[in-house]
Amino acid sequence: MDQANFEEARRAEETYHSKLYQENEILEPGTWMSQPIPLVMELLDRLRQHKNVVSVLDLGSGAGRNTIPLALRLKDTDSKVVGVDLLEEAVSKLKENAEDYGVSRIVEARVGDAENIDYGTGQYDYIVACGCLEHVSSEEAFVQVLDRMKRGTRPGGIHCIAMNTNVQEIDQKTGRELDTLIELNLSSKRAVELLKMAYKDGWNVLEEKAVLQSIQEDKYETPTEFRAQSITFAVQRMK
Repeated sequence: MDQANFEEARRAEETYHSKLYQENEILEPGTWMSQPIPLVMELLDRLRQHKNVVSVLDLGSGAGRNTIPLALRLKDTDSKVVGVDLLEEAVSKLKENAEDYGVSRIVEARVGDAENIDYGTGQYDYIVACGCLEHVSSEEAFVQVLDRMKRGTRPGGIHCIAMNTNVQEIDQKTGRELDTLIELNLSSKRAVELLKMAYKDGWNVLEEKAVLQSIQEDKYETPTEFRAQSITFAVQRMK
């Protein structure tokens, strides 16, 4: 994707999510934000079988669809849950939600881009990247982000990755396929190849699956249907 189209895709995503956060609340019926991703919570429980205090990084956290439920499960510990999102509006909403749900003590909300933030070295037990990595600028950037995520993870730590591939956007009125405005539209096959290559040494695969999904969106001037194959890939660093 060239720079002009990349910037257009970013603007479209910002407009869509801004409207979503203004009109809807997390963990309430009506949108895909109505509940956390089940696997995200299951993997946290897996970690907590051996570790009570957990350091979590939620990339592309938005208003806290996953961040807040993670924090609620950890609220009585000295754990830390860091939510990072590109949009200042999303980060402000996450802070507000953390207060409303009584977890502001352990939630840290930051504005940041997955391509540029500092992951540190051995800083996190759990990194969640759901609906985030398809918004990096290139395949090369995707691989680099995975490398930095790995460096930022402690032995025994887990990554939960979910990303949309083979994305199509369909005009609901005409049925016409639109030019897809998403920053990194990998094929499912290529995404899995890159993930397996990145985690081939020193990591165990815990989950690997792909499902078709369709979401009605108000992203453009006309209602559209978002179609994709959603890839889920979870791994654990060996001790």
